[in-house]
Amino acid sequence: MSDGSTDRPTARPAAAWIERVTAEIARGRHVIIHGNVRDLVRWDRSFQPLRNAVTGLLSVFGYQLTGYYDLVDGLSFAGPDDEREFQRLTAAGGDRAAEPEPAASTGRAGAVRNRFAAALRDAPAPTLSNQYDALAAIRTVLRQGATSSAFIVDLVDLMLAPPDRGGDAERRLLGTMAKAMTEAAQTGPVRNLLVLVADDLGTLPAWLYRDRPYVQVVEAALPTFDERHVYLHQQARHFHQAADARRPSDDLRVLANLSEGMAITELDGLWRMSKLQRVPLDEPRTLMKRTLFGPRRDPWRQVRDRLTRFAPAVEERVIGQPVAVERVRRALTAATVGIDFVADPHSSESRPKGIFFFVGPTGVGKTELARALSEFVFDDETALARFDMSTFAESHSAERLTGAPPGYVGHERGGELTNRVSQRPFSVLLFDEIEKAHASVFDKFLQVLDDGRLTDALGNTAYFSETVIIFTSNLGAAETYGWLDGGELPDYDRVTAHFERAVREHFTTGLGRPELLGRLGGGITVFDILRPEFVDRIVRKLLAQLTASAGRRGVRLTMDEEAVVLRVQEVMRRPEALRLGVRSIRDALDRLVRDPLVGHVFDHPGQAALHLSVGPRGTVIRDA
Repeated sequence: MSDGSTDRPTARPAAAWIERVTAEIARGRHVIIHGNVRDLVRWDRSFQPLRNAVTGLLSVFGYQLTGYYDLVDGLSFAGPDDEREFQRLTAAGGDRAAEPEPAASTGRAGAVRNRFAAALRDAPAPTLSNQYDALAAIRTVLRQGATSSAFIVDLVDLMLAPPDRGGDAERRLLGTMAKAMTEAAQTGPVRNLLVLVADDLGTLPAWLYRDRPYVQVVEAALPTFDERHVYLHQQARHFHQAADARRPSDDLRVLANLSEGMAITELDGLWRMSKLQRVPLDEPRTLMKRTLFGPRRDPWRQVRDRLTRFAPAVEERVIGQPVAVERVRRALTAATVGIDFVADPHSSESRPKGIFFFVGPTGVGKTELARALSEFVFDDETALARFDMSTFAESHSAERLTGAPPGYVGHERGGELTNRVSQRPFSVLLFDEIEKAHASVFDKFLQVLDDGRLTDALGNTAYFSETVIIFTSNLGAAETYGWLDGGELPDYDRVTAHFERAVREHFTTGLGRPELLGRLGGGITVFDILRPEFVDRIVRKLLAQLTASAGRRGVRLTMDEEAVVLRVQEVMRRPEALRLGVRSIRDALDRLVRDPLVGHVFDHPGQAALHLSVGPRGTVIRDA
């Protein structure tokens, strides 16, 4: 594996948010750091824990005393000199000059006093694990002006409660923190400093930092592409067969792209999975899939070999919709080949495998095509997850997809959509009757369609790169009723123009969200109205399903199919039946065939062979 200088990626010596902290300290502001605070941080051209990085930054500013505090470990210091100085300052009430260095004494009594003074001076500072005492001591040190002092207080979101929620003790603690900030003294070129570290800014009382000119909030962001690239390069030797990689720089670049949204510490999982599963560095996409989704079978690998059978197989189930079937086939072809409009050949391939917007009249096969697609790709119709969007009509319902915010009931359960994708990443996701969802729900879909990922309220990220997403809609269907009532059957081009116009108007005028329409691009697939010439095939398909179902129950069923087909065709000549499409055919077959058959089998148990016929007087069932 090449290790030349030309292969080495470059990145800024410190994370961008660390540079922001630097600027705020220079301005004399206290800093609240929140977000990705448990990760490694790019500092001084290496990756270090946040505490080490901030300590290094404080040393650059020349702080003479650096201390740390959290609820678990209590109070600690950067070194023994810092600890002794803290003890001196707190003993003197924060005034260093009030405790001059004692002169050496002579004689036997003086020697005892000298040893006692040295022991007192060198004694370790008290742990001060009690948060009230610790903050009071920190406040004492910060308000003196002789020794430049800085304290990093971690897990601060576990310490402080909003003023309207806590009791007197909590309010006193919050007040002590605020006073420590406002009273912090200027010591030479720097101001005594508090750096507060919190995982979740939302759990901190906003009273502490809102409209406070002496404090600034800084988010510790996830690592950039350059930072991930540099870190992966440093860890490259750990990957399986790294020395044999032909283009290690390209492979690492691909991994850096594919790992967007990952923390630095998560990147270690890549080389560990590489070793465990023996996936070499020169298979970066396979490695990322194994890391995200586990060592499971990838059904997309077999799709390419089976695509020639897609149209014949699916058209047996979705009758009368050749254009829709062909659209889906082309999308599957693109998903398996992997050629797309990307400026960077190593960019992330995180978008879903397919994105469709099925629109058309009711009962023409939109949901059936989704089921057929699920069975074809994943060999399992249960890989289809259906979300009824009519239940997402309220403004707060978007939270159901990703989970309730912290502090609300059900927060610990996560989101319906993110949980499903995390548990079954290889899925077809069907969002039925999408036009009935509240506008706020579409903000979640924007993230999925753009980035292929969605983070739930617990901070867990679900990846949609192995899914197919299907939206269905009946937008514009009501207008087609007038055609059918008047006996008009417009051609498919007119049907397509009508439904595409209805979709555009809904997103641009109705929702005021034209950007959503842009994300769908050519994914709008219009389903044709049910045409009479397809009724025959649909009836025969449903009768074959009924016969197979009876056979599984031990009943060999024969019937006069032609008579049944003729009766159903008579029903489907009525405009009100055509409105409901295949649902009307199912209703007619329920009355003519299924209901009489079920009643006869129930009343005559033990009959193994039956013949069903339909005549002028109704349905007749007898022994075969």
